[in-house]
Amino acid sequence: MKKLPLINLILLIGIITYLLISSDKKQEYKENEIIPEITTERLNIVGKDGNKYVVLSNPEKQALATINGKPIDSEQTERNVAGLLFFNEDGDEIGGLTYGIDSTDSYQLLTFDQRKNDQIMTLRKDEYLENGKWKKRYGLLLQERSEKQSDVIISELNNIRKIKDSIFREKEYDKFYNNPENLAPQRLFIGRTYSENVGLFLMDKNNKPRLQIYLDEDGEPHIESFDKNGEKKIIK
Repeated sequence: MKKLPLINLILLIGIITYLLISSDKKQEYKENEIIPEITTERLNIVGKDGNKYVVLSNPEKQALATINGKPIDSEQTERNVAGLLFFNEDGDEIGGLTYGIDSTDSYQLLTFDQRKNDQIMTLRKDEYLENGKWKKRYGLLLQERSEKQSDVIISELNNIRKIKDSIFREKEYDKFYNNPENLAPQRLFIGRTYSENVGLFLMDKNNKPRLQIYLDEDGEPHIESFDKNGEKKIIK
């Protein structure tokens, strides 16, 4: 191969230098460029280590609930819920904003999860169609959960489902649902009920009503208390 004349070599170096500088400026422009619109099925916000922290997705691509980076339900392959989910540095899902709607039912949830467990505080709205009329409930809901991890609870439930002996399976179901560690009783609801009552509703650890202070659909005030057996005592 013949050697390039000096002038050609200088021109070649100049062209390469220009392209490199232009490329750097172009890259800098792209990094600061405002993109007016993005169309995608799922958007992941991750850390430098690849751990996901935020997932915004359609129902088909939604991230599974996880603890320590592993699915809470090992048998679940899809979630089918649209929304925005949050994860911590341990790889645990810690809550999110989700919603769903069809011709007879709709809901919107903003949830806050207990560590290594499911939601304990939820701002939610539910609607369902009954006899041509939409029934609505919305407000703030607090729940109680044990320190037992969600993945352990779901694993136990999956194992019960696989029991072939129906009588034994039902006994195991009874045992499972009678274990307070597996339950998430509602403790407080502030908002509007399906019965169109608006107020404060308090429940005990067995999910039984104990105190209700509310206005009914006609605007009449009510204060009601209940004993542990569910017997109502009308205060006003």
